[in-house]
Amino acid sequence: MTTRTQTRARRLSCALLMSSAIALVMFGQPARAAAQDEYDTFFSSGYTYCDAKMMGALYGQDADGGKVIIGQKINNGIGSNIRVTLAESRRQRNTCEWEDTGLSYNDALVMAEVWGFDDPYDAKLKAARLYTQGRSQQVANALG
Repeated sequence: MTTRTQTRARRLSCALLMSSAIALVMFGQPARAAAQDEYDTFFSSGYTYCDAKMMGALYGQDADGGKVIIGQKINNGIGSNIRVTLAESRRQRNTCEWEDTGLSYNDALVMAEVWGFDDPYDAKLKAARLYTQGRSQQVANALG
């Protein structure tokens, strides 16, 4: 290859890289902004991490994916569909664990006392089950 050809090839490569970078900036930003908007919508929706985990499991995604799906449904005006899809996730035997509730050991102690359990472990199991069933408000009520 001659020096002139090499120079043209380098310039062409640089131009392609720059146009790719520009495309990423131009077209990648709105997608990230939309995902952030969906996260914001999820966090202001009243749905829990467990709900996001259940939604994500239904669609083969993790809890973060579930947050985005819930946010999308709300933003697209089909938020009423969320309860139906969460029920379907439960029918498919998707569940939440104690760690998915965001509650503390002290919360487990309080719930054990309120629910009449000798062991906070039993309260943890019940709380996880209630979250899985979409009944997190019962846990909140037990905690006062």
